[in-house]
Amino acid sequence: MLVCLLLLAAGSLAMAGFLAAQGQYTVYDGETAVTISGSYPTVQDVIAAAGLELRPEDVVIPALDTPADVETAIQIQRARPVTLRTEADGTHTLWTQAATLGAFLAETGIPIARTTQVFADRVQIPFGGLNQAALPREVEIGRFLTVTIVDGGQQQVLRTAVQTVGAALAEAGLTLYAADGVEPALGDWLEPGITIRVNRSMPLTIEVDGRIIQTRSHHSNALDVLAEAGIGLIGEDYTQPGAETPLNANDTIRVIRVTEDFRVVDQPIPFQTVWQGTDELDLDQRAVISYGQPGILRQRVRVRYENGAEVSQTTDGEWVALEPVNEVMGYGTRITINTVATPDGPREYWRVVRMRVTSYTAASSGKEPGEPGYGVTASGRPAGYGIVAVDRSVVPFRSDVFVPGYGVAFVGDTGGGVRGRWIDLGYDEDNYVSWSGYVDVYYLTPVPAPEDINYLLPTGLP
Repeated sequence: MLVCLLLLAAGSLAMAGFLAAQGQYTVYDGETAVTISGSYPTVQDVIAAAGLELRPEDVVIPALDTPADVETAIQIQRARPVTLRTEADGTHTLWTQAATLGAFLAETGIPIARTTQVFADRVQIPFGGLNQAALPREVEIGRFLTVTIVDGGQQQVLRTAVQTVGAALAEAGLTLYAADGVEPALGDWLEPGITIRVNRSMPLTIEVDGRIIQTRSHHSNALDVLAEAGIGLIGEDYTQPGAETPLNANDTIRVIRVTEDFRVVDQPIPFQTVWQGTDELDLDQRAVISYGQPGILRQRVRVRYENGAEVSQTTDGEWVALEPVNEVMGYGTRITINTVATPDGPREYWRVVRMRVTSYTAASSGKEPGEPGYGVTASGRPAGYGIVAVDRSVVPFRSDVFVPGYGVAFVGDTGGGVRGRWIDLGYDEDNYVSWSGYVDVYYLTPVPAPEDINYLLPTGLP
C-alpha cells in the first residue's frame, strides 16, 4: 500500500513538471496579442509556432535568437510600407521602421538638397520640415504632377515626373492608334492639374468622286474627317450628313460635288390680237388684216449638277430678244339694208343674227300676281305677246325685231338669265306657245347711231 502511494506521488510530480515546461507564450503583433502553448527554445521558434511571418525590416523584441521565456512577452514592431517614386528609378515599395519622413529619406541614401522637391502623400514638404513630417504612405522626389487621363468613359489619375503628354500616356499603359485623337497634343508639355483626353477613333466610310474609302477617325464632324483624309470641298460642295450632325461608328459620309452651267433658252412671247373696224367688210364679217408674229423671250438659265446629275434650273436673267407683232383682226362696219317678208308686209332690216330662242309669260317671269312690278317689263310696257327680252349688249334696247314664226316684236324687256345671243319671246297667258332651239332674228330699221351698235357680238351660242 505504501508503495502504491509513493508511485502515485511520483507521477503527480512528473505531470506538474511537464505542465510547467509547456507554458504559455504571449506575442504582441503590433497591438494584436497572440497566445501560444508549448515549450520552445527561442523567440524565433515561438513566432514560427504562432504562424507569424516576418519581413527583414520588422523588429522583434527580444531578439529572435533569445531563449524563449513564458514570463517575457514577445513584441513585433512591423515595418511600414512606403511607396517611393523618383524621376530616375520609377516607383518602388520600401519597408521601414522610421517614424518621420526625414529618417526614412536617410535610410534610402538618396541625397536631398534644399532645392529638391519632396512630396509626402502629394503634399510638398519644405526642406526644413522633413524631420518633423510624419512618415507618409507615398513619397515622391522630383518634379511630379497630377495628371487626369480621360479615355472614353474611363478616367484615371496619374502622378508622374515625365514632361510630355505622350510620355504620360505611355506611363499609364495606354495604347494609341494612328487615328486616335489626343488633347492636348502628344508633344505638349505637362502642366499642373492637366487633363488629357483620349478620343478613340471609329470606322467610317467616305464616298467621294466615284470612290469608296474605308477610314478611321476620332472626329465626329464630317468636315473634320474629310480634312483629316485630305479631301477638300470646293465652292458649293457639301456632305451628307452635314457638319451639324454628329457622326457615329460605321456611318457613311457622302461628298456631293456641286457644279453649275449656263444655257440660253428661248421662250415664245404670244402676240396679241387687236380688233379694228373696217368699212371694207360687211357687218358681222371678220377677216385678218395683218398676221401676228410671236416674240422671243431669251432666258439665261443656271443649271445645277450634283455629282454630275442635273438637279435644278434657275432663271438667272431674261430679256426680250424679239418683240412680238400684234395680229390685227378686222370686223365689218359696213351696213347694208335688206328686206324681209313679214306677216305685216316687207320690212327693212340692217342685221340678222342667229340666236337661241325661248318663250315666257308674266306668270313665268318669277313674280307672283299682286307683287310690285308683276307683268311689267324693263321698258315699262306690260308683258305679253309682241314684247321680247334680250341682252341689251346684243340687241339695241327699245328697237324692233322680226322673228320668223313669231312676228315683229318690240325689244322692251331683259331677263336675269338672258345673256348673249338669246331671245325670250313674250306671250299672254291665253296664247302661250313654247319655244326652244335657235332662230334668225332680224334687226329692223331704223339703224341706231354707230356708238349704239355692238360690232363684235359673241360668236358662241348659249
